[in-house]
Amino acid sequence: MSIKSVKLKLIASHAVLILVSFALVAFFLDRRLELSWLPMDGIQKMSFEIRRTLLFDLFFACVFVLILVSTLTNRVLGPMNRMITSSRPFAAGDFSHRIIQPSKDQIGALASTLNKMAQDIENKIKEIETQRQEFRAIFNSMAEGVLVTDVAGRLVSVNSTLEKIFEVTEANAKGKNFLEIIRNNDIEEVIRRVLKTGAPIAKEINLVYPVQRIFEVNATPIFEHVSVNGCLVVIHDMTDMRKLETMRRDFVANVSHELKTPLTAIKGFTETLLEGAVDDKENNRHFLKIIQEHTERLESLINDLLVLSHLESKGLLLKKTDFNLRRQLEKIVLNNSAQLKKKNLEVRNELSADILVRADQDRIEQVLINFMDNAIKFNKENGWIKVYAEKGDHEVKIIVEDSGVGIPAKDIPRIFERFYRADKARSSELGGTGLGLSIVKHIVELHGGRVGVESTEGLGSKFRFTLPDKNALI
Repeated sequence: MSIKSVKLKLIASHAVLILVSFALVAFFLDRRLELSWLPMDGIQKMSFEIRRTLLFDLFFACVFVLILVSTLTNRVLGPMNRMITSSRPFAAGDFSHRIIQPSKDQIGALASTLNKMAQDIENKIKEIETQRQEFRAIFNSMAEGVLVTDVAGRLVSVNSTLEKIFEVTEANAKGKNFLEIIRNNDIEEVIRRVLKTGAPIAKEINLVYPVQRIFEVNATPIFEHVSVNGCLVVIHDMTDMRKLETMRRDFVANVSHELKTPLTAIKGFTETLLEGAVDDKENNRHFLKIIQEHTERLESLINDLLVLSHLESKGLLLKKTDFNLRRQLEKIVLNNSAQLKKKNLEVRNELSADILVRADQDRIEQVLINFMDNAIKFNKENGWIKVYAEKGDHEVKIIVEDSGVGIPAKDIPRIFERFYRADKARSSELGGTGLGLSIVKHIVELHGGRVGVESTEGLGSKFRFTLPDKNALI
């Protein structure tokens, strides 16, 4: 039913009421005109009849009006009430609900409009939810730790990386002050300054608790219109990068030092020979021998550097074959028999006679040679070296144990670094380049294994390396 038709019907009902009123008045007047010709008793009787008739007509007119108004009201308000009832799910957030309105009038048009609005809102909510999930996935997959605070410095959100760094959970952190969750005054000070000034800040911070790390903290204000409404903090772990920078500086310094020593000796003795010592039959061969030794040391250093560079480039292709590890060790022991005899060292080869490994034989030989060489160089007179294997979960562990001087506890974590020497003076004296254990580490890791060491200063060392079970069989 259209609004216009409702208006017309209301006007018609009012017109009917007016016509009825006029008819009643006309009837009454007509009766009064007849009263002047009647006697008094007739007049009273007629007056009573008129009042009764008027009241009766008025009653029926009221009933008619009530019925008419009620009918019109139901026809107008009924669809509106159904519309209100049907649209209540929208107010509760259920935009999947639809209003059923078969009529084609303005009420039906309103229902169609509300249904379209609900569909648009539902689509927009789905789009926002998808974007929120994408944002959350990106937020949690970031390698950097990220946190968001409100204008009061309370945590609003943290990602999974930050949870791991500071050993917190978002559920416990949300809504709490930063210092209640993460006890770091430097980061808190950065957040406070950003919230106060509205300017981004970048700062490198050394973290001591809960872990010892170096972080680069980038804090940016979050604006709502023109006022600061919060702070976004991105924490990037710089520990490994700083460690690599330190290692690079140490590497350059160590290479320079390692090259400088033999080059200085070669240059000095060459100048001595050129100045006339070449004719000194008693010493010239000695000078040439020293030059040869330092040249061999330079050659060994350069070769080790090339091998290490090749290993680190990940471009090395392993030539894996099956070979007997015990026989490989016997060959190495035989080649070092002179050095073993010189220090009167006993070698105990306790590897099983049938131990086979599938690996790059030349590379594994380098590992064993290096371990054996160190065990000989840093062993005591009349000492011993024992080589044996242990079967572990999905791997085989080969151990080279000696009765040597051992390694100080402070040096053990860095023993496999390039150019690192626990006893620098003795290592240089024994002709080591400081790259052997680093090469060993890379070779074993290329095979999918691990290296390690256990040592007590003065009581010997246990160097070990593993090969995965798929590459090794006992």
